[in-house]
Amino acid sequence: MEDKNKNGEEEEECSIDGDILASILSNLPLLDLDSACHVSKSWNRAVFFSLRRLKSTPWLFVFKQRSLSPYTLAATAYDPKSEKWIELRTGSSPVEHVSAARSSHSTLLYALSPAKLSFSIDAFHLSWRHVAPPRVWRIDPVVAVVGRCLIVAGGVCEFEDDRLAVELLDVESGEEAWERCESMPQYLSGSASSTWLSVAVSAETMYVTEKASGVACCFDPETKSWTELLDFSPGDCRLYSRVIGFVGNRLVMAGITGDEDNPTGIELWEVASTESPMKLKFESIGSMPTACLEKLRGIDSDWPLSSIVFNAVGDMVYMSNAAETGEIVAAEMEGGKLCKWRTLRYADARGHAGERLIVACSNVSFSDLKRAFRDDLRFSVMV
Repeated sequence: MEDKNKNGEEEEECSIDGDILASILSNLPLLDLDSACHVSKSWNRAVFFSLRRLKSTPWLFVFKQRSLSPYTLAATAYDPKSEKWIELRTGSSPVEHVSAARSSHSTLLYALSPAKLSFSIDAFHLSWRHVAPPRVWRIDPVVAVVGRCLIVAGGVCEFEDDRLAVELLDVESGEEAWERCESMPQYLSGSASSTWLSVAVSAETMYVTEKASGVACCFDPETKSWTELLDFSPGDCRLYSRVIGFVGNRLVMAGITGDEDNPTGIELWEVASTESPMKLKFESIGSMPTACLEKLRGIDSDWPLSSIVFNAVGDMVYMSNAAETGEIVAAEMEGGKLCKWRTLRYADARGHAGERLIVACSNVSFSDLKRAFRDDLRFSVMV
């Protein structure tokens, strides 16, 4: 009887401790949660209870690709919860690219060559799919994944008949049959490539906008057609370059004011439709602080600020200089406005000769982390 009471008291104590632990653990970074799992069974239970309260925050990834054989990718990640950079190491590269790897709409990495199109959308980009290349020869197309559809638009070589060709592949059908779709609007004939267009995707639609003019349109994979042209130009602000992305369910545009040699600011808006589908409303959600803008541009840089790289997932936004990835600016969305602006100091972000940098973003969950451990990905916190 005494033993039974004693066990009952221990169970009650563990239950109380478990609630307290779950509350504390919900504030820890994912890597610390993994360590806590191995303390004891009660701690392991508390970790999984804490995941119910855990607010996931997107990690920023900086990939380095060698320009010479073996063309492997090396990765470093920034965890906003711990505010630390983490070096990611794996026993072998998940894929070796003969062609240059690129990022699109924050979460997609891809590499296009005459032999195949490789792409990855998992959190740590450890899993890559390889499919037959599009039938139309392309150099610098817009590439996006919307639902189960892989979309390739524009970037067509000069000798092809349709410079605005669009192709779609259903990646879940089990067949590698590219389907021709309605071509991009004729207005984009001089800018139909990823260099001049910015792309964002929702669950059902791909959005593209010309960075310089703000002319935009949407592609619906279901109907395989484009909308009429839209104007991503706020009436009260003159922009010389803009980029788009989704912050949660909000379509957000970041625009640079002034001119390339003398940028005066970076403004951000939520882009929303009105009663008329072709008429847009721009609601200001934040302005990049001057100190952040100066670090983004680089005080000692001789390059003009021609464009920025915009990565957003969940409620986090990351922006960097398209010409040279030095200081990265981060902000968080709270109450419909961007706040908690800061710059991320990363001494090795500029890379070295013979390397190119690719910046992406992923929403990392605890299950993603456990899967990465099973795939032999090793994490080393950088000091």
